[in-house]
Amino acid sequence: MAGLPAVKGTHAYHSAPSTGAAAQAERVAEPSVPLTRTDAYGAISVVEEENVDFVPTKYENIDGRRIDDGRYTAFADEISAFIPKSRQYTDPVRTFAYGTDASFYRLNPKMVIKVHSEEEIRRLLPVAKKHGVPVTFRAAGTSLSGQALTDSVLLKISHVGKNFRSFKVHGDGSSITLQPGLIGGEVNRILAAYKQKGGHPIQYKIGPDPSSIDSCMIGGILNNNSSGMCCGVSQNTYNTLKDIRLVLADGTVLDTGDEASRAAFLESHADLVKGLQALVKRVQSDRLLVSLIRRKFAIKCTTGYSLNALVDFPVDDPIEIIKRLMVGSEGTLSFVSQATYNTVPEWPFKASAFLMFPTIEAACVAAAVLRRETAVDAVELFDRPSIREFECNEAVAKLTPDILGADGGAAALLVECRGQTHDALHARIREIQCALKRAELPFGAKADAPMQVTDYEFWEDPAKYNVYWDVRKGLIPIVGGAREPGTTMLLEDVACPVDNLAAMTRDLIDMFQRWGYDDAYTFGHALEGNLHLVFSQGFRTPEEVQRFSDLMDEMCDIVANKHSGSLKGEHGTGRNMAPYVEMEWGTKATELMWELKALFDPDNILNPGVILNKDPHIHLKNLKPSPPVNPLVNHCIECGFCESNCPSRDLTLTPRQRIAVWKEIFRLENLELLTDEQTHRLKEMKTIYEYDGKDTCAADGMCKEKCPVKINTGALIKEIRAHEMQDEHPRYDAVAGVLARRFGSLAWTMRQVLGLADVAHGVLGPSFLQSVTGLLNRWSGRLVPEWNPYMPKRAANVDMSPAQPEQLVTDRGIPRKVVYLPACVTRIMGPARGDDQQDSVHEKMLSLFNKADYEVVYPEGFSGSCCGMMFNTRGFNHVADGLANDLEESLVKASEGGKYPIVVDTSPCLANIKGHLKNKDLRFALYEPVEFISTFLTDKLEWEQVREKVAIHVPCSSKQMGVSSHFAKVASKCAGSVVDSNIPCCGMAGDRGMRLPELTGSSLQHLGVDGCSDGYSTSRTCEIALSKQAGFNFRGLVYLVDEATRPKARSSSDAAAGGR
Repeated sequence: MAGLPAVKGTHAYHSAPSTGAAAQAERVAEPSVPLTRTDAYGAISVVEEENVDFVPTKYENIDGRRIDDGRYTAFADEISAFIPKSRQYTDPVRTFAYGTDASFYRLNPKMVIKVHSEEEIRRLLPVAKKHGVPVTFRAAGTSLSGQALTDSVLLKISHVGKNFRSFKVHGDGSSITLQPGLIGGEVNRILAAYKQKGGHPIQYKIGPDPSSIDSCMIGGILNNNSSGMCCGVSQNTYNTLKDIRLVLADGTVLDTGDEASRAAFLESHADLVKGLQALVKRVQSDRLLVSLIRRKFAIKCTTGYSLNALVDFPVDDPIEIIKRLMVGSEGTLSFVSQATYNTVPEWPFKASAFLMFPTIEAACVAAAVLRRETAVDAVELFDRPSIREFECNEAVAKLTPDILGADGGAAALLVECRGQTHDALHARIREIQCALKRAELPFGAKADAPMQVTDYEFWEDPAKYNVYWDVRKGLIPIVGGAREPGTTMLLEDVACPVDNLAAMTRDLIDMFQRWGYDDAYTFGHALEGNLHLVFSQGFRTPEEVQRFSDLMDEMCDIVANKHSGSLKGEHGTGRNMAPYVEMEWGTKATELMWELKALFDPDNILNPGVILNKDPHIHLKNLKPSPPVNPLVNHCIECGFCESNCPSRDLTLTPRQRIAVWKEIFRLENLELLTDEQTHRLKEMKTIYEYDGKDTCAADGMCKEKCPVKINTGALIKEIRAHEMQDEHPRYDAVAGVLARRFGSLAWTMRQVLGLADVAHGVLGPSFLQSVTGLLNRWSGRLVPEWNPYMPKRAANVDMSPAQPEQLVTDRGIPRKVVYLPACVTRIMGPARGDDQQDSVHEKMLSLFNKADYEVVYPEGFSGSCCGMMFNTRGFNHVADGLANDLEESLVKASEGGKYPIVVDTSPCLANIKGHLKNKDLRFALYEPVEFISTFLTDKLEWEQVREKVAIHVPCSSKQMGVSSHFAKVASKCAGSVVDSNIPCCGMAGDRGMRLPELTGSSLQHLGVDGCSDGYSTSRTCEIALSKQAGFNFRGLVYLVDEATRPKARSSSDAAAGGR
């Protein structure tokens, strides 16, 4: 192929060493560039010269050649007997959206199926085998190597409600059984809660700790053999797996933890077992091959299959061999429906130090010393470009003074040690310091200003050591956020014996410099010789594709041949590294892998083309474009971290998917010439996106909280809505302006409507009202809210002359005075008809102020005020801004420029006010009710626990404002046990959840409030949805506080002084 060198050959056991520099010189001399082709979905592929004009006319089980010759129709017809059509997606939005993962590849599935159970998989796989239809399993889609993509059938086990999310903790927490749809970080929180509830002495966690642990799922962790910063090799899935339950390609289920299942499998699959044992015997009798396998897996290695299973266990234990072979198999050998992990201790005492070195070589040697001579828990390496990001952090500069102005070749190690006790921790620290002293290494960021290892303190305060770890976690998104629009962020993942780390790191840094990748960062898990190489890459021209090809060839040559390393340390082989498996492993071991694939999947229907692929250029095909569409989302790296926070994730699309589909719509709209197929697809995508992309987006901003580059997809959707209002409905803006100017009248009208509805509720009953409003909701195009029994009555009138303290009370000379803004929602909405608490929120707030001797001031004209959020979410931005500005002026005046605290009784309204502030002095005077109570009232009231167990829900706006901790603190003073809803966002989004109740229903299906009889929050609309889902009333937390408190008795000296 013009311009593309062949992947280097290998000998029987391993590829011969070569000189990367010489190969590089040859490639630079080549003037030609590859031929490329862009497919219907924008993906770019290199094209071999003989295939320039090739158009597939018959089905081949190869990416891009799986044409529908009737097999897919037959497959769909047959599986419809047990999987409803409503969970089979073939439309252009869902297939494109669900086909998106975190890699830099793009394949569009012909069908996506949301699978709900192992039984469905068990029945589906034989049908796929019968019709020759390849399938690919997808969990969170956070993998980076293209292993979760297909242009055939994608089986989705994530975002399918409560399915594939079961677990069982065993004993004291030292083992746990998990289904593949659980998120890794979620599992660790389950274990923490189990320890706390049971009073067990040791806190356990799962061994793997990838940086994506709060987003990736157990299915991916197991199938990629993911590890992480502290996991190393000893605590990865391979070494901590206790048992596994899997479904083979023929639909057979094997549960390795069940004796009857094992016996049945050995009998029913005797030929497979016999073939596997013969293969194991052959391997174990080959001394050189055994040596290679043991050497490869002494370090991190996820290139190819887990061949260590063939040498770690005796030939007469095939079940144990099969169990381990499934680890890291990337869904190419079976479907894993359940796994039992042996967990590992999470010791409570930790300390971290940030050690500076004048050279990268010195830092790498130090890492090797720590691995050989100490029991250190984690060692992270950073090259000079990485250190720049630490330098920019003011807190890091204070903790590590010599980091500023570090030498051009400086490097650093972030070292962490842990202990079961305080003494054990300090013993670890001394061990580390002594080992490094003995090594006589140079320390210090500047060669001419040497330091000692003891000059770098081991910080035990989490507030200090987390400063370093937070920057470490942010390094990858820094590259992603700073990259040129139109390019993609790539993350390669290599490893070598730690004694080779210094030389390999230097070679890779030199490689990036020669190829002109000026934004490349080199950092990683030095203790395991594991480096992450992060850089941006464009695929917009053949020249850029050629540059990437050359870089990959040289990188693989350096790592595999020169330094005997792993081309994938922990991210899986996928399509990205499939052409280089033989380079790393040699011919004999690679052929062994092909034999394993044939044993377990003889028809090649399980994720074909992943791990093993005959195409030497598969890594250069189906490259995903990244067209710039909007500054709000151009830097999206499609990692998928946002998805678990999204309320619509089980219903329609996630933030990542909304962005991906919008990019595709934008790309199609901007093509100079569309084919008939593209024209039809564009029209259909835009139609479907109305509901899937726009209507069901709560625009709550919770996606930003988990996004590594801080993208708020909700802001994009709001902008789209605003543009549509301006372009398609210009008169609506004028109407919105009139309503805003007469907001007091609008609020009064809405109160009357609620009053009438409540009367109808009482006379006609909830069922009739629900049926009628349900019909009106559908007939009106989802404009009329759908009634439910927890909908509010109208609120009481606000007391315009609230009780004031009998005499002035001061705190350190400052009058105890508060500006109170009852939000429009609490002025309009009261409690539900069936609630035993019939006061409105503002009545409870005034009661608390009175108990604490606060003088209450209302902002001028508050009865006609609004923060503007209800207009902003509908696209009336100018109207919303006007309301926000007017409200801010009144708050400035009432608080005397922020002198007195301002309480807004509804969290989302406060967040919106803060987001539009022009007067920055006001920012520090604004409080939502729980934060105000926690900050100002805890010592001014007498408290009593009046409930045994209550539920709390922290609204998404409160989470974003960083006040979540106040909720549990305040609620714990009122109740013996407090249960968090663990819902990132309920999806109510003002009235959106009333008009689209399926949105809140989907989000709140995960609500966990068992054993509670009442719940509390700080958003009246959210409380409606929470009540409906829970089956009991949620109300403002101020209700509970008011019930649990009474005025604190004043001493005679206080009374005489007129203050406290």
